[in-house]
Amino acid sequence: MSLNIMYYELSEFYKRDVYFLYDEENNIQIREFEKGIKIDVEKELLYRVDKIDEYLSEYDILPTFNAPLVSLKFISLFKDLENHEIQFINITIIDDKGNINKDFYLLNVLRVLPCMDTEKSIVEEKKYGSASVMTIKKLYLIPNSLNNFLIVRMEEKKSYIIVTEEFKKRCEEAGLKGVDFIEEGHSIYTDI
Repeated sequence: MSLNIMYYELSEFYKRDVYFLYDEENNIQIREFEKGIKIDVEKELLYRVDKIDEYLSEYDILPTFNAPLVSLKFISLFKDLENHEIQFINITIIDDKGNINKDFYLLNVLRVLPCMDTEKSIVEEKKYGSASVMTIKKLYLIPNSLNNFLIVRMEEKKSYIIVTEEFKKRCEEAGLKGVDFIEEGHSIYTDI
């Protein structure tokens, strides 16, 4: 009998409501980071934000729309996973006044696995012309579906990064700032 391991969606929080945006001028399309492949980066990647806050470097993960930005503290904590589960890529954050921060790295997750329990999860599909957008209102995960990996991208919705209890424990014990974990079955929706 195998034990069910708890899984969580990796999330982040920041002092103010802002996202660090992948620059359109980057020579790599942002969707490339959803494929679970190692990316060779020749030209430094840029992220944009309205202003670089004085407290920015206190955080260990920053809010983005796709691949998270993480600190050196985060990297040192998960160095053992580098090159087989995750890849860290140098980035530069630039604000509207031209201020620069080079303290963060893009976290490229190298494993993409199907792990959503489609029978238990509550999902809404909306069509926009030929495009279909999935909203997950309540996520449940298939027990033991991460195949001993600590971090994966969820194949069913690649913007979701799923982590294990061990990953969560490492982050909590190290006191990483800005890292949050959404428990399986949690929902912000009241209409379900």
